Amino acid sequence: MPRVERPEPRVFQRLAEAYRARPPYPEALVDRLSELAGPGRPVVDLGAGTGLVAVPLARRGHPVLAVEPAAAMGEECQRAAAELPVTLVRATAEATGLTAVAAGLVLLADAVHWVRPDRAGAESARLLAADGVAAVLEVEPLDTAFMRGVGALLAAANPRARPRDNAARIRQWLVLAAGPGVPAVERWEQSVPLSPGALEGVVRSLSYGEPALGPRSTAALVEAVTALASTHGAVWARSLRLWWLRRGRRSRPPRKRPPRR
Repeated sequence: MPRVERPEPRVFQRLAEAYRARPPYPEALVDRLSELAGPGRPVVDLGAGTGLVAVPLARRGHPVLAVEPAAAMGEECQRAAAELPVTLVRATAEATGLTAVAAGLVLLADAVHWVRPDRAGAESARLLAADGVAAVLEVEPLDTAFMRGVGALLAAANPRARPRDNAARIRQWLVLAAGPGVPAVERWEQSVPLSPGALEGVVRSLSYGEPALGPRSTAALVEAVTALASTHGAVWARSLRLWWLRRGRRSRPPRKRPPRR
């Protein structure tokens, strides 16, 4: 999906309500993150947003430090995490202000494109346990007619939007956070049918959409995406690529796993 330069936290202030429409991550993916962290071990979720990863990991028994600079996003996360072991930390990935955590997992979920990998990597290294895992979840659209059409509409509406290859910054952050090694890469696929209301919410939640376009152009974008859905079906189809590296392990080839649905 197209990316733009990192917005100010106030942009995400305006997106918090729309984020409620975003599909949850597959249970199998959250199970894998829990497995990598280790039973009951602390997790640091950098750029936690509304808690799409923090909340399900907390339900699996992990105390989660949800690091999020935008207050409105953090408030949504707190509501979703009521009575769960989630602690909101209003800070950036580059400077969390946390003391030593010895986290089993430090995670950037659909957020690596918003951080400085050098500074965030150094901060993550300070928080990660001696045998902990640094992980990045990268989200990209699948090659379906509907998702291609959505991408084209976004690019037409916002000329500054552009595809970005995040592989180099992902590797930089992982090595700085966990030390030398070859990251493992695992992949899931997810296709979620959206109601008209959920589709509008997802479109409005895109940071390179409404905050850059304004209300009138965003309304036109939502109308165009809705028309596209009437032809191709409103199925939000995405690839979820998990990059991870465990501290203290020697370099090794990535483990191959078949795509999951």
